[in-house]
Amino acid sequence: MINLARYSAFARYIGYRALASVPTILGLVVLTFVISHMIPGNPALTVIGPERNPQELQILEQEMGLNKPLYIQFYDYLAGLVHGNLGYSFIQQQSVSSLVASRFPASLELALASVLIGIPVALFLGLWTALRVNRPEDHAVRVSSLLGISMPVFWVGTELILVFYSFFHLLPASGQLGPALSPPTTITGMYILDSALTGNFTDLVSSLTHIVLPALALSIFTIAFLSRILRSGMLDVLGTDYIRTSAAIGLPRNVIVNKYALRNALLPAITVGALTVAGLIAGVVLTETVFGWIGLGYLAFQSIEGPDYPSLIAVVLISGFLFVIANFLADILYAVVDPRVRL
Repeated sequence: MINLARYSAFARYIGYRALASVPTILGLVVLTFVISHMIPGNPALTVIGPERNPQELQILEQEMGLNKPLYIQFYDYLAGLVHGNLGYSFIQQQSVSSLVASRFPASLELALASVLIGIPVALFLGLWTALRVNRPEDHAVRVSSLLGISMPVFWVGTELILVFYSFFHLLPASGQLGPALSPPTTITGMYILDSALTGNFTDLVSSLTHIVLPALALSIFTIAFLSRILRSGMLDVLGTDYIRTSAAIGLPRNVIVNKYALRNALLPAITVGALTVAGLIAGVVLTETVFGWIGLGYLAFQSIEGPDYPSLIAVVLISGFLFVIANFLADILYAVVDPRVRL
């Protein structure tokens, strides 16, 4: 039978954490609006260029709403967000919402591929080194993880291109598909999944080979950082009295590690892992620029070059939302792993 009291406590916990996220979201919206109005220069002047006609500049300012009082602009901004309107890009001559909708699946696909590589490897290395503390393999992984944390993602990406594309010619260096191929029929916007769903084997193989290097470059930091956190957590738990008592009474080592130690060591790793995964979207700016991956990160790069303020603010806003969602999911995982959290 379902334990209604436990289910009710879990539901209350989720509701409380969801409500606690609302002020953060409101603060994020206000902050992005303030930042967009603190950027030096006139956005309308940037769009129309230096050889402007004063009358045309005035008309464009009216179209962009720059002539309205600040509180009216904030109301329009908030109302637009509620209706899914992220503004209009006068540089790209289309709505920012459509730009984001066309670019987000590519970034999501890259982030998911990075997670599928990074999380399992980080969990394995963290647990493996904790059980072999101060052995040569432990020292080797610790030094490697320190290097992985220290190396910037654009440098890692460049080195991967040099090794696997320039030297060995094993993997492509840029793009999401081969130059002679057309994108698969759009279902989700993610090339790998769309190719698989439509049975386009040629595009599937090409998209899989193209995603390897950027996903690997993006996952290096996740592997290095998360494995160190998990190793530290495991060592702390393995040194506690109840673990030593469990070993003393003869419990099998795999039961002690998997059922008792790992469950508690995962708590700090969940928080760090969730925020790291959310940060992958922010980290794709450099990765997508190096590998020519047409996603949100590349949109941010183009917006900075533009400058296209509405698109750039939209990317910042979406990145902030992803951090809030990741933190919320981490709270839920906390409650699943450790039932004491939701009491």
